Amino acid sequence: MKLIPSSQVGDLIKDSSSILLTGITLGGYAEEAFVQIEKHFLETGHPRDLTLYWQASVGDMNTRGLSHICHEGLLTKGVGGHINGCGKVMTEFCRDNKAAIYNWPQGVCVAMMHAIAAKTPGVITKIGLKTFMDPRYGGGHMNAAATEDLIELVTLNGEEWLLYKAPKRIDVAIIRGTVADERGNIAMTKEGYKLGQLAAAEAARATGGIVICQVERIVKAGTLNPRLVEVPGVLVDYVYVADPEYQWQTAASRFNPVFSGDCKVPLESIPPVKFDVKKVMARRAAMELREGYIVNLGIGTPEYISAVASEEGCSDLFTLSTEAGNIGGVPTVGNDFGCCWNGEAMIETAGIFDMYDGGSLDAGCLGFLEVGPNGDLNSSKKEGLGIGVGGFMNIAGGAKHVVFISSFTAGKPEYELGNGMLRIIRDGSKKKFIQNIAQISFSAEVALDQGKDITYVTERAVFKLTREGLLLTEIAPGVDLQKDILDQMEFAPIVDKNLKQMPSEIFQENWGGLRAYMTTE
Repeated sequence: MKLIPSSQVGDLIKDSSSILLTGITLGGYAEEAFVQIEKHFLETGHPRDLTLYWQASVGDMNTRGLSHICHEGLLTKGVGGHINGCGKVMTEFCRDNKAAIYNWPQGVCVAMMHAIAAKTPGVITKIGLKTFMDPRYGGGHMNAAATEDLIELVTLNGEEWLLYKAPKRIDVAIIRGTVADERGNIAMTKEGYKLGQLAAAEAARATGGIVICQVERIVKAGTLNPRLVEVPGVLVDYVYVADPEYQWQTAASRFNPVFSGDCKVPLESIPPVKFDVKKVMARRAAMELREGYIVNLGIGTPEYISAVASEEGCSDLFTLSTEAGNIGGVPTVGNDFGCCWNGEAMIETAGIFDMYDGGSLDAGCLGFLEVGPNGDLNSSKKEGLGIGVGGFMNIAGGAKHVVFISSFTAGKPEYELGNGMLRIIRDGSKKKFIQNIAQISFSAEVALDQGKDITYVTERAVFKLTREGLLLTEIAPGVDLQKDILDQMEFAPIVDKNLKQMPSEIFQENWGGLRAYMTTE
């Protein structure tokens, strides 16, 4: 291992290099390396024509993270688990075709590091079948500049699978830890998650590349407990000590000892969430969960479920998990995404996706943008901009029971809640239940073939997925079936002969009834 100043990183990256990085938000992300690569390019024009592989949303939704790499001529090709989460700069860079951008499911991106390290052809999985990952439906291409076929449909033992092809080389792996000793052994004691730093280093070494690691400090050789070493020094070529400004634990927190498992805090102080339609939807979605479930909550309205469960005194009945590998406790939200308050375990992100893909996840609660007549769903393309799927496809593809949650219409609808009823003052300007969705992020056909239980929850209606299409099973008290539901859809759902009202008690300020639903067989 060679200790270098970060200013030398730009010199280590050659033109046309393939770079593999780790990170979620700003956690586990060696940001200073990319600041230096950006600076070197702007000053000298090199390195240029880089290919970048990443696993999740890397950035602060603003100008940090992968925004540093978004310069025409610097980045030529990018393959990642999320686009929009990396910030407006990356989203617009993709939209404007300044590089060929591809989206893969986050779990595939994580597994790909192991596939490269083991020199296998790639990742073979059913995740993404009959969605826009499938070459028959788009092949994961996010813009017109992306013309290469990176995903192949294959048949094994008479079944269809997707082969996400492994890149032939990784020239540089750029990873992050907390501490390095003088021999290059890396510990991650202050990190909020384990993001495959070892697999990334192994992938680079397997294809003749180098490994660069950002750390907070250097300690004497032999002083690190071997059990704390996540990446052995024999796999690390260069280490630099970062400016503290580039060593944030997440995009929102410089360092929180709770996120790294160093301590726990009382959760009783979590304030109840505001009583509005999001809380109503979270309550109705939480009614789908059962005691003993392992659950993943998506971003947005699904995040409210943990707060509702806490308020209802039901947090002990199920176990929450995050794509980053945290299990138990209460998942964080916003730019702290991926960490947990008072987590019980922190495993490798690859391990959590093995659990998800393998069916150990009982329920996934996820948001959506559009729903088609057969139940197909778009969560990855909004107003012409490619957002990306993140862990969505792995969660929806692996969970036994999936609850999709969103408002019924978009475009600033207004509501009035109270007395156990919902009144729609003004409907949204954009329908979400439409004939032709922008992109298939979830395949209803595949879910039905796999025997999954799929529920769609909105503030005014609940649907179940059937072979015949969407079955309307519940409507909110106070809404009109024709005017507020059927007229706001571009297609006609099947209306259950025993159409029920959504429980009126979830439409009032105080509830207290969740435990009864969750403990029902």
